[in-house]
Amino acid sequence: MKSLSRNATVTFTTLFLVLVSFSPEPLNPIASARQRTPGSHKNPKSTGHDAVDPLIGEWRVKCEFRAYDKGESRPIQDQADSLVVVETDPDGSYYLYRFPVGFGEGLPRLRKVSDNRYEGADTIKGITTVVKQIVSLENDTITIKQTIFDAPSDQPKSETSCTGTRWRSPVKNWPAGSRTEICASDHGPAQSPDKSIAGRYASVRPFSDGMAAVATIAQGSRSQKWGYINETGRVVIPLRYDEVTSFHDGLAAVGNYYGTARNLKWAVVEKLGPQVTPQVKYDAVKILGEGFAAVGYAVQGESGLKWNLINRENTTVFHGFDDIECFVGGRARAAHKEGKAVRRGYVNKVGDFFADKM
Repeated sequence: MKSLSRNATVTFTTLFLVLVSFSPEPLNPIASARQRTPGSHKNPKSTGHDAVDPLIGEWRVKCEFRAYDKGESRPIQDQADSLVVVETDPDGSYYLYRFPVGFGEGLPRLRKVSDNRYEGADTIKGITTVVKQIVSLENDTITIKQTIFDAPSDQPKSETSCTGTRWRSPVKNWPAGSRTEICASDHGPAQSPDKSIAGRYASVRPFSDGMAAVATIAQGSRSQKWGYINETGRVVIPLRYDEVTSFHDGLAAVGNYYGTARNLKWAVVEKLGPQVTPQVKYDAVKILGEGFAAVGYAVQGESGLKWNLINRENTTVFHGFDDIECFVGGRARAAHKEGKAVRRGYVNKVGDFFADKM
């Protein structure tokens, strides 16, 4: 895996960044080579577990960030609140999702260690950086502490502390800050599933790359859940997503809502069935073609998103682009920062970056 300059001290930290809205633009857009796919469904996903578990639900928090540079800390106080949605998996672990944009690249799975305390850790940038997160509850107040460590030295690089209270009212003003981009496909005219197959579903979309998105409405619900069938009508990807895109060169983007508003996160799936990214947690996804995708996430102190280039095995080929475009002939236009300078050029399929000549 290729990574950026050692001088980029904050670029890869997984931190809480509060943005009112987000609308990154590609460097040199190829209008005919990509399409944007906004969310189209209005029924949100609800946790529904607030009365059962004191952590699960929605919290309104304000955060303070500190970066450690040569033993000194530089505090940054958020000017606006964030929404934190907490959900749980069947195995009893917890995930925290933040809006309008996410926690960053690392999203530790939390485990309950005492009555009111939850802890978790994860690695990013290969194994060089560790994200540790601690959550505690006291008198209906949540405290979240996330610390980023340099793994070789075990020294803290940054720390984010957030406190807040439960948010019980319907949330209407938290912009999702999420989008997808799908590079154009050359598979010819789109064909729709046979009527005998389409009749089984509430909604059906045309085939793309041999896969058609289909949706059903569960009994007692008004929300559609989407998945994919192949050309024989077999369900290849289960119908469990709130948003889906078309397939391109074996990959597609899928999204789920969290909380009681349109709080949307994204993941990547591939046409053989597996979900490529283990969690539906990213602020944006680009399906780049030739078997590659880019997943977007927020970084404290940075405008827009950072992008990791991944393949269909979820291997990170390049870490921390500021922008990346479609793959054409084995390479894609891209840009990343080295210090304060922005380098533009091409990246190939193994992560080699070739800067433009000055």
